[in-house]
Amino acid sequence: MGLFERMGQAIRAQVNSLIQENQDPEKLLEKAILEMEGELIQMRQALAAAVATQKRTERQRQQQEKAAQTWHERAQLALHHGNEELARQALNQWQTYQSQIAPLQTSLQQQTAIIQKLKKELLTIERKYAEMKAQKSLYLARLRSASASQKAQEIMGSLNSSQMGTIFEKLEAKVLEAESQADLIGYKDPLERQFQDLEGQKQIEAELLKLKQENLDG
Repeated sequence: MGLFERMGQAIRAQVNSLIQENQDPEKLLEKAILEMEGELIQMRQALAAAVATQKRTERQRQQQEKAAQTWHERAQLALHHGNEELARQALNQWQTYQSQIAPLQTSLQQQTAIIQKLKKELLTIERKYAEMKAQKSLYLARLRSASASQKAQEIMGSLNSSQMGTIFEKLEAKVLEAESQADLIGYKDPLERQFQDLEGQKQIEAELLKLKQENLDG
């Protein structure tokens, strides 16, 4: 059930209660506005947390790239001084950092998509909230003129948006999908790991040969 669907049900239930008790509907509308303000605050906090996570991931990616570049340069330096074994060790470190860049880049792409979606839907909610406040007097007049619970439900139904609920359900599904993909990225089959180790050693030797050739050409 989406955010606005839950809020709509709660508001309609409160409308019925207030009408049955002959209470001032203004209290209900004020409460609904306050509740929506609370939801907006939570939504903004969630967006801020998502942005912070994205920035942290970007810093990690940059650090991995910088470290990989440093070890690659050290391998070149060691080979330039004729120390092939030291160059091989440096390339082993280079490969370790290099292998972390792709998963971080994938996470960044997922986080960016989620943040864009959150921003878009937050703007929609804020617009709905602004409309509610702007039309407060109109809603109050209509509520006060309502003579039955059914009529009040129809009026307050205009505050509900099934489309909003669908959007939030899709957003939640997108987050779950991103988390599942992240879990898959982190898992490695033992057999797969053995072959990756062999392939990694091959990459190191190939890079070492490349550096040797560059030294000869230089």
